Amino acid sequence: MPVYVLRHFRAEIIRLLFVLKGQEFEDKLYTFDTWPAEKPNTPFGQLPVLTVDGKDYTEYMAINRFLAREFGLMGANSQEEYEIDRVISLSNDVSSERIKVFHEKDNDKKAQLEKGLREKVIPNFMGKLQQLAGSKGTGFTVGNKLGLGDLIIFDTIDGKTDDATMDKYPNVKAIMHNVRSNERMKAYLAARAPTPFD
Repeated sequence: MPVYVLRHFRAEIIRLLFVLKGQEFEDKLYTFDTWPAEKPNTPFGQLPVLTVDGKDYTEYMAINRFLAREFGLMGANSQEEYEIDRVISLSNDVSSERIKVFHEKDNDKKAQLEKGLREKVIPNFMGKLQQLAGSKGTGFTVGNKLGLGDLIIFDTIDGKTDDATMDKYPNVKAIMHNVRSNERMKAYLAARAPTPFD
């Protein structure tokens, strides 16, 4: 069985993939204080790095796709894989705005960015997902089980919107519910500690 070691600041989707699969891994979470000593030991001087049996894998979303394929969570065929990739692309807009919020030093500007994220960017993301799901309403991005697409949706939205907004997008709400109600996820979410980016 492969030995997995994850070094990161916040690689939550990778963590969620391991949890969903029930795969053990060594979770090495770094802070901005502990990172400088580790930086020379990484391939490109950046995180995350996933090491599998001594081989390093880099680039966050590439690692997500790699693990999802390894674990059977990237769809059953090329059509389903495309639909998951589409969710990944849509989530990039939200991720870009979250990075802007994190790096903004001015408190007033940060507050405005957070407001825009909460009131415009995330609802826009949810609206597109609702439109893509159409009448399917299965509670899953593809097929009838959780996969990478669902975990990305969960991580993108979790804790960043309110119930009233969520109620406007029932298909997205169903995905969020299915992630939270999964037994492995439930246990993990109840116990997880915050990261430097939370």
